[in-house]
Amino acid sequence: MYYYVFLVINDFVSLLFPRCCIISKAPLARGEEHIAAAAALALPRFNLNEPSEVLLQRMYTFAPVTHALAYYKFAKYSGVQKLLHHLKYKNCPEVGRLAGMWFAHALVEADYQKAFDLIVPIPLHKAKRRQRGYNQCDSIAEGMSVVLDVPWDADLLIKSHHTDSQTRKNRWERSKNVADTFMVTDDTKILDKHILLIDDVITTGATLGAGGRVLLEGGCKEVSVAALATPEW
Repeated sequence: MYYYVFLVINDFVSLLFPRCCIISKAPLARGEEHIAAAAALALPRFNLNEPSEVLLQRMYTFAPVTHALAYYKFAKYSGVQKLLHHLKYKNCPEVGRLAGMWFAHALVEADYQKAFDLIVPIPLHKAKRRQRGYNQCDSIAEGMSVVLDVPWDADLLIKSHHTDSQTRKNRWERSKNVADTFMVTDDTKILDKHILLIDDVITTGATLGAGGRVLLEGGCKEVSVAALATPEW
């Protein structure tokens, strides 16, 4: 009985203060969280059964990665950009966990479930993390870990010093900006493992490339990279 009373009260509150989709602004239905099902299905996605050779080649200029994977096709002023904006700047790490789970389900369908031994998110410098309150890549990695049944470690890779924002930098500037900024805290945890390195967006690939190089130098067997979104080249 108490459960049904709770549902009635919850529905009444939802009528007065409707929860809205972060992308479409439409009211969320019962069971929907943050993103309406229709809005989620409308987001343009890459076919993970046919991974982008262009993306792999772009990443390979920074580090010899095994796979380079992205879920959403990024474009300015799009639903994908709205999702990423809420994840990074609106205190919504839950959006990252949700999108990470969707991404991982797509990876399972593309037969990547047993490809990786460990998931590692790109870290934020401790000062940036304090300012934001969380690392958006941690939430993505956590969501992917749940579905793939692969452990994740947010403390294995650290950013040793603060770097300038990458937003307005070109490919060469981004690479120079992040060179030698990452450190592995425990080489024994990565030895002979295939690591999936996670970021929210791939632009030039410099950040993931720098992290991937450090992991390979630390002794891991392979590194693959994945991001929620990247432009369609």
